[in-house]
Amino acid sequence: MVHDLEWGLARRIVFRFAFVFGALLVFPFPLDMIPPAGPLVAVLMKPLTWSVVWFVDVLGLPQPVPGPNGSGDRAFDYAGTLLFVIAAAIAAIVWSVIDRRRRAYPRLATAAWIVLRYYVAAVMFSYGVSKVLKLQFYDLSPGVLHQRIGDTPPMRLMWAFMGYSQPYTVFSGLAEVIGGALLLWRRTVMLGALLVIAVMTNVVMLNLCYDVPVKLFSTQLLVMTLLIALPGAKRLFGAALGRAVAELPPRPRGSSRRERARLIVKLVFVASLGYWICVPYAKRPSHDDHRHELYGNWIVDRFVRNGVEHPPLTTDPVRWESWSASPAYMQIWRMNGTVEGRTDYERGWYDINVDPTAKTITVVIDDKQKTKEVWTYVRPAPDQLVIDGVHRGATLHLALHREPDGVLVTRGFHWYNEMPFNR
Repeated sequence: MVHDLEWGLARRIVFRFAFVFGALLVFPFPLDMIPPAGPLVAVLMKPLTWSVVWFVDVLGLPQPVPGPNGSGDRAFDYAGTLLFVIAAAIAAIVWSVIDRRRRAYPRLATAAWIVLRYYVAAVMFSYGVSKVLKLQFYDLSPGVLHQRIGDTPPMRLMWAFMGYSQPYTVFSGLAEVIGGALLLWRRTVMLGALLVIAVMTNVVMLNLCYDVPVKLFSTQLLVMTLLIALPGAKRLFGAALGRAVAELPPRPRGSSRRERARLIVKLVFVASLGYWICVPYAKRPSHDDHRHELYGNWIVDRFVRNGVEHPPLTTDPVRWESWSASPAYMQIWRMNGTVEGRTDYERGWYDINVDPTAKTITVVIDDKQKTKEVWTYVRPAPDQLVIDGVHRGATLHLALHREPDGVLVTRGFHWYNEMPFNR
């Protein structure tokens, strides 16, 4: 990076603010990528977490639900960002008073630029690999296919869109992985930044337009990548306008010992990055794995509860209309249009385990209480199913038939289309 020997006052103040704010945002990176540093990271994060909890109480906002829930747009997260802004502003003022004689921060700016590159690269690798391995977006499960599109939340609609096409999901994941890899080398930083800017602009728009609760974090990543590209923006625009642009000057080299240390640090980071991403993901099965023989949507033809048969009336709040079985969970659709489940967040999901040898379905009613039910089933015919068991204290006897797959999963790909198939 090329830096002026002297910065203006406004530039120095902005840099001080941005440096502190950025450090708070990426903390505890890169320590959180090193497995042995886990206990240390937990200790270092406590003061930061306590500060945000205190600030949330001051603002009168609700504290987050314990445990991760996939949302990065909680009131807690926005309050934390606001607290970081206030802390960075105070730090910049104090820093400006104490260090008022210094006219520039070229080395500190270079170090911050490198850390920012590596941080964004790590995040891109994480999200990209999860897409390539199809861990982020689930497949079009029976429950997703059964739900009316009008009753589908925008986020779930986008997840279904991405999950429908594995090639497109892999393509978008590779774009993130390649962009992240290009950020790790100085000669390819601008190319990587441009690729990540394109990717993250699309991600931010998807999050905004489909109400995905990662708006705050994705916007932060986009701004960080723009800052990474900023030092080369003048050269880039000059080349785009057809002007002669000087070759990027070589990086200043230190002593051989320093260069070896730099190479070792980089190799350690890359190895830690690989471990941080690949090892946890290797233990997570794809959403498509372990499809059992009951996978699909089943229409309930006969419903007997506590010895009483319920006719298929749409006014009946008890009778099941259908039963959707995915690899690891199930959904119960009632005749009155409601979905039965443990919580509103899980949208009617019960974790299940199907044992084709014992012909049993183990249903997890409550994870915390370890409450489970064991149903038995028989298959009179390939498209028929009979289930017997006790569900929430009521005995059930169900006769079901498999619902045929719809056009969405049977249409397939066609090079030739004489007419648009868009009914």
